[in-house]
Amino acid sequence: MKTLISAAAVIALGLAAGGCAVLDTKSLAHEDLRNAQGHVVGYKDTVRDRETGEEMAQIALFVPRFNDRGRIIGYEERVRGGSVMRDLNGRKIGGSWNDLRSGKGLVIVVRGKDTAESVAMAQAPSIEDLIQLARLN
Repeated sequence: MKTLISAAAVIALGLAAGGCAVLDTKSLAHEDLRNAQGHVVGYKDTVRDRETGEEMAQIALFVPRFNDRGRIIGYEERVRGGSVMRDLNGRKIGGSWNDLRSGKGLVIVVRGKDTAESVAMAQAPSIEDLIQLARLN
């Protein structure tokens, strides 16, 4: 019984500490980031902290997915627990989910008949590419 009470206290303190770490923000703008070919390769959200009024930019960039011929067929947005697959226009077309216990996962991608080709991973963009895409000076 004593162990159960101790465990409950630790969980309660953890939840309280986690609640203090969350910023209370208001979303101001959402902007798709496009590369030279016009593909949506990420997005930039501008948010404002409600307490201080400080504006911050949150940037998410996608990893390109290639077919076996080296052609880009979509992009992958990494999220907690897996990833979201997107087409060249930024629309969600699938996702993957990882099982942390076994290290295996499930990938579901919905594509048309004309894009039914095998997919391979690409290299992550460099920091210079990220700065240019986010238009940070």
